[in-house]
Amino acid sequence: MGVGMKKTVTSLFVALLLVQPAGASPLLSGASGSGCSLSLTRVGTLPVVVNVPDAYTANTPDPVTDAMKAWAEAVMRLGSNAKQSADAREKLHAALMTAANSNALSWPSNWSSGRDRPPSVIYHTMETLFPAIVAYGQNRSAFTEQERDIFEIWAGSIIDRLGKTDKIRSWKTDNKKYQFGALSAAYGVITGKQKFLSSGTKIYKSAIGSMRKDGSLPGDTERGGSSLHYSNLAIANLVAIAEYASDAGLDLYAYQSGGKSIHLAIQFLAAAQNDPNLIAGYARRTDQGTGSFDGFSAEKQDRRWAQGPDVLWGYSYIKRFGKTETGQALLAASPFLKSGKGGVHQQSGGNTRCFVNG
Repeated sequence: MGVGMKKTVTSLFVALLLVQPAGASPLLSGASGSGCSLSLTRVGTLPVVVNVPDAYTANTPDPVTDAMKAWAEAVMRLGSNAKQSADAREKLHAALMTAANSNALSWPSNWSSGRDRPPSVIYHTMETLFPAIVAYGQNRSAFTEQERDIFEIWAGSIIDRLGKTDKIRSWKTDNKKYQFGALSAAYGVITGKQKFLSSGTKIYKSAIGSMRKDGSLPGDTERGGSSLHYSNLAIANLVAIAEYASDAGLDLYAYQSGGKSIHLAIQFLAAAQNDPNLIAGYARRTDQGTGSFDGFSAEKQDRRWAQGPDVLWGYSYIKRFGKTETGQALLAASPFLKSGKGGVHQQSGGNTRCFVNG
């Protein structure tokens, strides 16, 4: 395909996004196959035990979290290709059933000891299980009734375990709490178990209520030079909750608290991407152990979220609100969204470029 043709296709894709009517997300029905083709990677073994070191493992990977991320990426890629490829669907089926049957993602007896191990175990468990649940939900028809019981009991038991931890209960304004909300909402929609959807909805509304009047999110904006990065993750999780709740007939996009909504948060994110000074004042309040990745500071923010698949959630938003000022600001802030590229992102649930064409 020539450069001119690629630009034409990309322009047509963005134009289609701008005129898409708001409707239910394709979590239950899956996507049509358009825009879903991704290169595949080998499906490794998902660790049975989430035995991570007592260290912050995002910047210092270890074998367990490396294996979890690799497995989740393979599952997301298989899930994206499953509507077009019977082989991908079979491999996805095998990966998910192997995980469920082996009771993968169990926790060691010392999971709660140390400073960094508890949040690390919780975070990596959630970001691995979430895209697996989304891929399962989109391809649930490929599983027998007995297999559905096995997978859903396994996944539900992990969500229940997460919900009983002190961390999940105590985190109020944190992307990890919103990740739990997205996980719960997706599971609730797929299984029809209202308590899980209600949990996700409650977390979403709490996040909107805690938002500052300028649209910034407390907690995640207070992480030094990584404040933009974590704010993006928080919004990815909140958009995911809103998308999956729409399958149950709930319009969380319209929810407001004190005049604040998810739209205001996205406005702030796009504005701060262009002018990091908007977030620098909050970022300087960094709590111990929650600060910048190397090479970044309050004034020099990590702005890479807009240039790669970390902004995949934006396709869901632009599908619904592409004509609005906020939708246009998000497009203008993100070269990745303007390109129309696909990809995978765990907090977005997979290849959202595929979902919006469902």
